[in-house]
Amino acid sequence: MRLLDGFELRVDDDPVPVLPSSQRLLAYLAMHQGPVTRAVLAAALWPRATERRAAACLRSTVWRLVKPPHALVDVRQGMLEISAAPEVDVIAVRRFAAELAVPTTGWPTMAVPFTALTAELLPGWTDHWIDAERNWFRQLCLRALEMLSERFRIGGDHFHAHETAVAAVRSDPLRESTHRRLIELHLADANPAAALRQYVDYRSRLRTELGLTPSHEIRRLVEPILTDRVETAPPTMPGSRHVRARHAPEKTMQKPTTIWHGPTEVTR
Repeated sequence: MRLLDGFELRVDDDPVPVLPSSQRLLAYLAMHQGPVTRAVLAAALWPRATERRAAACLRSTVWRLVKPPHALVDVRQGMLEISAAPEVDVIAVRRFAAELAVPTTGWPTMAVPFTALTAELLPGWTDHWIDAERNWFRQLCLRALEMLSERFRIGGDHFHAHETAVAAVRSDPLRESTHRRLIELHLADANPAAALRQYVDYRSRLRTELGLTPSHEIRRLVEPILTDRVETAPPTMPGSRHVRARHAPEKTMQKPTTIWHGPTEVTR
């Protein structure tokens, strides 16, 4: 069952057409991985209907899903669950992230497509219950991308470490930990210019969208670069009138009515 970037159900690798109401029921059961009561399902899937109407809608939907040849839902003592243990892409990502969280330098025993970590859960669905699930999945993927980037870095694969860090930044441009990790990778590659650009971009976006400033932790990473960029003003001779000019203009003979304009200085 695919829930990322849209709903799709396949049985023996053949696509199975599913009505929208049945899609919602199957997706809910797949996300919750276990038996769910009728009352909970009816309230979640038809929140604006009366209790009686919601129960009737649920009965109609379940009836379509328990019919052969594809009996997709089991009903036992008022509890519903998916009849077989389907492969669900969201659950695969959850398990992958759980293995990444184990403190080890090895790799998870299972694999998921990289695109699954940047996909959207059931886009276009507006059910209230999916909002919470979508936010949870987004945070899960961001954390998985960060852990994956760190695992690549430890293994010496800086190319894929950068790739996953950039994917995390694109998924949530306001998440400081993703920017911090990318800045650290730039510094590890002896690329202070890229590190500073990343910091400046994050600082500008954070200030524009939220009115906030970066934390001391991320500022500390670029402070040595900022210190190196500080230019002190050149010393001036005592009595010199040209304090800001780098070189005093040569004296020339001028008519009394002529005004001489000195060199223009461009300050940073």
